Amino acid sequence: MATYLLIHGAWHGGWAWNDVKNLLTEQGHTVLTPDLPGHGSQTTPLHDITMKAYVQSVRDLLAKQSEPVILAGHSMSGAVISQAADQLPTKVSKLVYICAFLLGHNGSVLDAMKKDEAGEFLPRLTFTDDQRGAQFDEATLREVFYNETLEDRLQWAKPQLLTTQPTEPLGVPVQITNEHFENIPRAYIKCMRDKTLTPQAQQRMIETYPCEQVFELEADHAPFLSRPEELSDTLMSLT
Repeated sequence: MATYLLIHGAWHGGWAWNDVKNLLTEQGHTVLTPDLPGHGSQTTPLHDITMKAYVQSVRDLLAKQSEPVILAGHSMSGAVISQAADQLPTKVSKLVYICAFLLGHNGSVLDAMKKDEAGEFLPRLTFTDDQRGAQFDEATLREVFYNETLEDRLQWAKPQLLTTQPTEPLGVPVQITNEHFENIPRAYIKCMRDKTLTPQAQQRMIETYPCEQVFELEADHAPFLSRPEELSDTLMSLT
């Protein structure tokens, strides 16, 4: 049996993995779904939430594991898991990117989003006056982020989302050393109905940073809600 460490993306919390966690644990796997700082039950003030804090929180959890884990990140947290694994490579058996930002040294989530010309999410974001927070409306949630998610799951998730996502983690450059990062096996799960990080953008990242395994799901940017069974099966195939 494997241990999975599942890291949620922007605006979300560990709660996002609830369906997937249940499916994996039913098969005997151990599943950890922490909240990043300022998300879920973590009450870090918005202005103190940084990419460094995100990475440190995952690194601290990795350090506590007795055996290497399958470390998976959704969306923004592709950048988080790359950096945490780079710092503690012996604690990770495989990195898994779930419609996630697979970036090299000095790349940033925001830069990658800007290059995704077909992406519909970034143009619909609004920012706080000090530019430290990003927000989106319910129409964007329905039409772009959760466009394949059933209404009952959308209604369950909506009140748990952050109102304002800190922008520092999105804009800060990723810091990794190829010496460590390149030696960790990688898998990518593409979401083919994703309007936030389009399949074309996902494919470009895979071509730049090749992965040993690439899977495709007919899912939106939230496969943990729209296709939890398929996502769970794919994760279990990696053991």
